Amino acid sequence: MTLPYLTDDCIYYILQYLQNDHSTLFKCLLVNRFWCKSTIPLLYANPFASTTEKNYLITSTLILCFNKAEILQLKNQLGLSQINNINFDNFDKEHKPLFEYPKYLKYLKNYDIFIINFVISKWFAKYIPNLPIFQIFCVDNIFPIFLQSILRQSRNIEQLDISLNLFYEESFKNFNFQNFTSNLTKLNSLSLNFHSSGTDHTVNKEIEQEFLRNIANFCTNASKLIIELPKIRRPLYQHDTSDGLIITTTTLEKLCTIIQVQNKLKMFKIWDCHSLLNDILLSLEFQKHSLVYVEFTACDFSNVSLKRFNYLYNLEYLKFEYCKGILLNQCESLNFSSFKLKELSFKRNYWNVDVTSLMIKYLGASLQRLLVETPTKSLIENISMYCPNLIFLKIRICLRVDLSVIQSFKNLRTRILSITTLYDTDKFFINLANNISINIGKIFFFSYSRNSSKFLKFKEFLENCHNRFEMISLNYIIELEFLKIVLNYIERSNNSLKVLGMMKCKNLNDEELKLLNLIKAKGVEIVDYSTIYHDLCKFAF
Repeated sequence: MTLPYLTDDCIYYILQYLQNDHSTLFKCLLVNRFWCKSTIPLLYANPFASTTEKNYLITSTLILCFNKAEILQLKNQLGLSQINNINFDNFDKEHKPLFEYPKYLKYLKNYDIFIINFVISKWFAKYIPNLPIFQIFCVDNIFPIFLQSILRQSRNIEQLDISLNLFYEESFKNFNFQNFTSNLTKLNSLSLNFHSSGTDHTVNKEIEQEFLRNIANFCTNASKLIIELPKIRRPLYQHDTSDGLIITTTTLEKLCTIIQVQNKLKMFKIWDCHSLLNDILLSLEFQKHSLVYVEFTACDFSNVSLKRFNYLYNLEYLKFEYCKGILLNQCESLNFSSFKLKELSFKRNYWNVDVTSLMIKYLGASLQRLLVETPTKSLIENISMYCPNLIFLKIRICLRVDLSVIQSFKNLRTRILSITTLYDTDKFFINLANNISINIGKIFFFSYSRNSSKFLKFKEFLENCHNRFEMISLNYIIELEFLKIVLNYIERSNNSLKVLGMMKCKNLNDEELKLLNLIKAKGVEIVDYSTIYHDLCKFAF
């Protein structure tokens, strides 16, 4: 009888399916040579995703992949000739790994670098218990050797999230950045972080410039680019006491070049950009054929021409968070925009609410998703008037909002409404119920109230709102009294309700289970609130 035979493609599909199950993949290594060779790239694509004690052994694997210079550095720093059966003096003769493990790394992020340091320190603490603790945790002495070795050998990195603070003088003085960046041919996501690390290390500007120059020369296929600039020394906002660094003109030129040379940049995010924003927007025009998503966080738009946006004719997603400086007269240029936005988001920006309202007037015709906060009557009226294709509207209502604005909700044309509120008064919920648009078939509530009678507020809403809701989702636990309220609504609405989102955080008693089953029997699906809320509120990217 012939034994069943799996083709190579079948084995690859099996291993791909198991790529996040490292414990099973380790067993696959032992099947035969082919399985081993096919499994290693999956295991080392993201080897620091888990930090169990077993994973600490990866440190010895990384040491075995060191070259002569790196071994000599480690030996000199530790003052030892051997560690855990690794003989530094006869390293080339006695130790040769089966694979070049670091070359399979696909994801390297700032958090991963922290994990790498943590794993290395744990391994050294276990195998050299008498080593002074300051030597184990001294980044200058040990950790950079491992990081440079990983960077030197990496040839398959797809996502690189790196802090420029890594490049302080002593550690990276002789590092070959050209060799590293020339290996980044598969890179599709790049994040450059200039924020202070909180350490005493000062970034060597020559090393920084060399790194950025080589990134611009070799990394030209990123579809996602994130730039986090240093905070300025003067406070940006009233409560901002951060102390940051001003970026140099040379660095700005390098960043603009990196933006311009990308072949098909689709997503761009920038943090803490101030006087340089006009140059950044000008550089984005080079990506007008492919750019669809732009996000600004803590940026200052003072004296910035928004006319630059009009050239980004493929733009579909635009987001502003914690930004300032846009005036009404700057918005006028958006009246001639060539792009058709699908999603527009405003969060805690420091400008007049009429600016948001005017931007919605000019950009609202094609919008499908809109996120705003601190609504005013004019804002809601503009949403109702200028957003005919709106599907999802998310509103944050803080305590300083005039509740009379709710009367404008009756003209909203969106099909889905998500409300985050600090209000927990009867007046708010009754007002909302009486003015909710009949176009809204799905509604989500998130209330910060810790009031034990919060369900009574939802009761006021369900007893006074229209009876056409297909979906109601509330951040409230399943309990007896509330299930009765929901059941009454279902009967009043002639079973229009199809989905009920609630929080599940306790075991139900017999009476609660009985009511829950009655609700399900009427064709209502019970869904966990957090799951459904996350699915609907997340961005397309």
